[in-house]
Amino acid sequence: MNTVFNLSLRSAAREPFLLFWSIIMPIAGTIGLGMLIHQPGYALQITTGMMATGILFYAFTTTVFSVLAQRKRGVYKLLRVTPMPLWRYILSVSGAWILVSLLCAGLVLAVGSIVFDFRLSILSVLMMGMVCVLGAGGYVFLSFFISGLCKSEAQASIATNLITLPFLLCSSAFYSLESAPQWVQLISAFNPFQWFVNGLRTGFLMDVTGWLASIGVLLLILLITLFLAVKSFGFSEA
Repeated sequence: MNTVFNLSLRSAAREPFLLFWSIIMPIAGTIGLGMLIHQPGYALQITTGMMATGILFYAFTTTVFSVLAQRKRGVYKLLRVTPMPLWRYILSVSGAWILVSLLCAGLVLAVGSIVFDFRLSILSVLMMGMVCVLGAGGYVFLSFFISGLCKSEAQASIATNLITLPFLLCSSAFYSLESAPQWVQLISAFNPFQWFVNGLRTGFLMDVTGWLASIGVLLLILLITLFLAVKSFGFSEA
């Protein structure tokens, strides 16, 4: 189990999508937009928004292609004839991907804290870290399900775009939705990504009530996506 975990970490470190979409782009976006837009509270908004975006791109988009590649190589079928249970393999690779997501978010937060002189407490970092773990876990499990529906990289690309674009556009990750049309605000209220962003911001501000509400929603999403992920392993047997 430790071997699979370590191999997954090494594989992630060599992933070019990780370097750009989950590290370089979120950090550049945080600095660029944070220094360009001079509005009260926007530095916090863009930093937490970019943290969430980086995790979304890695824990969901990148891992969809990774899981699809494993499915096409027959990894999950081969595991059924080995002494290692399938659930232990899934737990190992998922744990590695969640850890990578957490490190990416930590880098963005560290850069934002230095550039915008945030005052972070240990408690706020821990609260944000818990949100990152739940959010990343939900996206990783969702990636197992989506990859099970796709037969090729082209289908995976279309599926991930159809999911991530509405998540991002109907959220307050990069801009305020206060002046947005009512229907956009309604969609945002049911947008899982918005709850992820809310969790990071309430954790940063140590707003316990808002943070607990986000934690509850994210935990529910995690359980739902875990159920879908388990169901998806039957797809490869068809």
